[in-house]
Amino acid sequence: MMRRLVVMVGTGCLVAWAASAAPAVKKAAGYSFKNVTVEIRHRVFHDFLERDTGRPGVLTQVGDTDYKFKVLEYVPDFAMELKSGKVISRSTEPNNPAFHIQILLKGKPQDTTWAMLKMPPHFARKSLLAFKVMRIELPAHAPIVNPDTLPPAPEPARPAAAPKGKP
Repeated sequence: MMRRLVVMVGTGCLVAWAASAAPAVKKAAGYSFKNVTVEIRHRVFHDFLERDTGRPGVLTQVGDTDYKFKVLEYVPDFAMELKSGKVISRSTEPNNPAFHIQILLKGKPQDTTWAMLKMPPHFARKSLLAFKVMRIELPAHAPIVNPDTLPPAPEPARPAAAPKGKP
Protein backbone atom coordinates (compact mmCIF):
# COMPACT_ATOMS: atom_id res chain seq x y z
CA MET A 1 0.00 0.00 0.00
CA MET A 2 1.32 3.45 -0.89
CA ARG A 3 0.67 6.59 1.13
CA ARG A 4 1.17 10.14 0.05
CA LEU A 5 3.55 12.07 2.27
CA VAL A 6 3.87 15.84 2.11
CA VAL A 7 7.14 17.22 3.46
CA MET A 8 7.42 20.97 4.01
CA VAL A 9 10.68 22.32 2.64
CA GLY A 10 11.16 26.02 3.34
CA THR A 11 8.34 27.92 1.69
CA GLY A 12 7.43 25.04 -0.61
CA CYS A 13 6.47 21.45 -0.16
CA LEU A 14 7.68 18.17 -1.53
CA VAL A 15 5.14 15.43 -2.19
CA ALA A 16 6.48 11.91 -2.06
CA TRP A 17 4.94 8.50 -2.12
CA ALA A 18 6.03 6.39 0.80
CA ALA A 19 5.78 2.64 1.16
CA SER A 20 3.93 1.55 4.26
CA ALA A 21 3.35 -2.18 3.85
CA ALA A 22 5.17 -3.24 0.70
CA PRO A 23 8.86 -4.11 1.10
CA ALA A 24 11.15 -1.35 -0.11
CA VAL A 25 14.72 -1.26 -1.26
CA LYS A 26 16.17 0.48 1.80
CA LYS A 27 19.44 1.56 0.25
CA ALA A 28 19.12 5.08 -1.15
CA ALA A 29 22.76 5.51 -2.09
CA GLY A 30 25.10 3.75 -4.45
CA TYR A 31 22.98 3.85 -7.58
CA SER A 32 24.89 5.10 -10.59
CA PHE A 33 24.15 7.58 -13.36
CA LYS A 34 26.22 9.12 -16.14
CA ASN A 35 24.89 12.67 -15.98
CA VAL A 36 21.79 14.71 -15.25
CA THR A 37 20.61 17.90 -16.95
CA VAL A 38 18.77 20.26 -14.63
CA GLU A 39 16.78 23.42 -15.11
CA ILE A 40 17.67 26.01 -12.50
CA ARG A 41 15.45 28.89 -11.37
CA HIS A 42 16.13 31.79 -8.99
CA ARG A 43 13.78 32.78 -6.16
CA VAL A 44 14.30 36.55 -6.60
CA PHE A 45 15.10 36.94 -10.30
CA HIS A 46 12.10 35.30 -11.93
CA ASP A 47 13.51 35.62 -15.46
CA PHE A 48 16.61 33.61 -14.47
CA LEU A 49 16.62 30.24 -16.23
CA GLU A 50 19.70 28.10 -16.66
CA ARG A 51 20.20 24.55 -17.91
CA ASP A 52 23.34 22.75 -16.85
CA THR A 53 24.52 19.15 -16.91
CA GLY A 54 26.09 17.63 -13.81
CA ARG A 55 28.04 14.42 -13.31
CA PRO A 56 28.31 12.38 -10.10
CA GLY A 57 30.31 14.23 -7.45
CA VAL A 58 31.63 16.91 -9.85
CA LEU A 59 31.18 20.63 -9.18
CA THR A 60 29.18 22.26 -11.99
CA GLN A 61 29.09 26.01 -12.62
CA VAL A 62 25.62 27.60 -12.75
CA GLY A 63 25.85 29.84 -15.81
CA ASP A 64 27.91 32.97 -15.19
CA THR A 65 26.99 33.20 -11.49
CA ASP A 66 29.06 32.57 -8.36
CA TYR A 67 26.98 29.44 -7.70
CA LYS A 68 28.02 25.85 -8.29
CA PHE A 69 26.23 22.61 -7.59
CA LYS A 70 27.24 19.03 -6.96
CA VAL A 71 25.04 15.93 -7.23
CA LEU A 72 25.48 14.04 -3.96
CA GLU A 73 23.10 11.16 -4.51
CA TYR A 74 20.82 9.56 -7.10
CA VAL A 75 17.68 7.71 -5.99
CA PRO A 76 15.99 5.82 -8.86
CA ASP A 77 12.55 5.36 -7.24
CA PHE A 78 12.30 8.10 -4.63
CA ALA A 79 10.14 7.61 -1.55
CA MET A 80 10.33 8.49 2.13
CA GLU A 81 9.70 6.19 5.07
CA LEU A 82 6.72 7.53 6.97
CA LYS A 83 8.06 7.02 10.49
CA SER A 84 11.71 7.97 10.10
CA GLY A 85 11.52 10.43 7.21
CA LYS A 86 14.48 8.65 5.58
CA VAL A 87 14.80 8.69 1.81
CA ILE A 88 14.58 5.23 0.26
CA SER A 89 14.29 3.77 -3.21
CA ARG A 90 11.32 1.46 -3.75
CA SER A 91 13.16 -0.29 -6.57
CA THR A 92 16.25 -0.09 -8.74
CA GLU A 93 14.18 1.07 -11.74
CA PRO A 94 14.01 4.82 -12.49
CA ASN A 95 10.27 5.10 -11.77
CA ASN A 96 10.51 8.30 -9.70
CA PRO A 97 14.12 9.50 -10.13
CA ALA A 98 15.49 12.13 -7.78
CA PHE A 99 18.88 13.76 -7.19
CA HIS A 100 20.18 15.17 -3.92
CA ILE A 101 22.03 18.38 -4.82
CA GLN A 102 24.44 20.50 -2.81
CA ILE A 103 24.51 24.21 -3.64
CA LEU A 104 27.72 26.19 -3.16
CA LEU A 105 28.27 29.95 -3.32
CA LYS A 106 31.85 31.09 -3.89
CA GLY A 107 33.01 27.59 -2.93
CA LYS A 108 31.16 27.45 0.40
CA PRO A 109 28.23 25.05 0.92
CA GLN A 110 24.96 26.97 1.20
CA ASP A 111 22.22 24.35 1.16
CA THR A 112 21.07 21.01 -0.17
CA THR A 113 17.88 20.27 -2.07
CA TRP A 114 16.22 17.54 -4.15
CA ALA A 115 15.68 17.76 -7.90
CA MET A 116 13.05 15.48 -9.37
CA LEU A 117 11.84 14.48 -12.79
CA LYS A 118 8.14 14.30 -11.96
CA MET A 119 7.83 17.26 -9.57
CA PRO A 120 8.05 20.99 -10.15
CA PRO A 121 11.14 22.66 -8.73
CA HIS A 122 10.90 23.84 -5.13
CA PHE A 123 12.99 26.31 -3.19
CA ALA A 124 14.71 24.96 -0.11
CA ARG A 125 14.63 27.03 3.06
CA LYS A 126 17.93 28.90 2.62
CA SER A 127 18.54 28.58 -1.09
CA LEU A 128 17.84 31.07 -3.80
CA LEU A 129 18.03 28.33 -6.45
CA ALA A 130 15.56 25.57 -7.35
CA PHE A 131 16.34 22.58 -9.58
CA LYS A 132 14.21 20.42 -11.87
CA VAL A 133 15.47 17.31 -13.67
CA MET A 134 15.16 17.60 -17.45
CA ARG A 135 17.24 14.65 -18.74
CA ILE A 136 18.98 11.66 -17.15
CA GLU A 137 21.58 9.41 -18.70
CA LEU A 138 21.99 6.06 -16.98
CA PRO A 139 24.32 3.15 -17.70
CA ALA A 140 22.63 0.43 -19.82
CA HIS A 141 19.40 2.44 -20.09
CA ALA A 142 17.90 4.74 -22.70
CA PRO A 143 18.04 8.43 -21.72
CA ILE A 144 15.07 9.61 -19.69
CA VAL A 145 13.69 12.96 -20.82
CA ASN A 146 11.31 15.18 -18.90
CA PRO A 147 8.04 15.44 -20.86
CA ASP A 148 8.24 19.25 -20.48
CA THR A 149 11.28 19.29 -22.79
CA LEU A 150 9.67 17.39 -25.66
CA PRO A 151 8.59 19.44 -28.66
CA PRO A 152 4.84 19.80 -29.08
CA ALA A 153 3.16 17.17 -31.21
CA PRO A 154 2.59 18.31 -34.79
CA GLU A 155 -0.91 19.38 -35.63
CA PRO A 156 -2.85 16.96 -37.80
CA ALA A 157 -2.82 17.79 -41.48
CA ARG A 158 -5.94 19.53 -42.69
CA PRO A 159 -7.60 18.18 -45.80
CA ALA A 160 -6.93 20.30 -48.85
CA ALA A 161 -9.82 22.43 -49.99
CA ALA A 162 -11.57 21.07 -53.03
CA PRO A 163 -10.87 23.16 -56.14
CA LYS A 164 -13.69 25.42 -57.05
CA GLY A 165 -15.13 24.44 -60.40
CA LYS A 166 -16.64 26.77 -62.96
CA PRO A 167 -20.44 26.55 -63.26
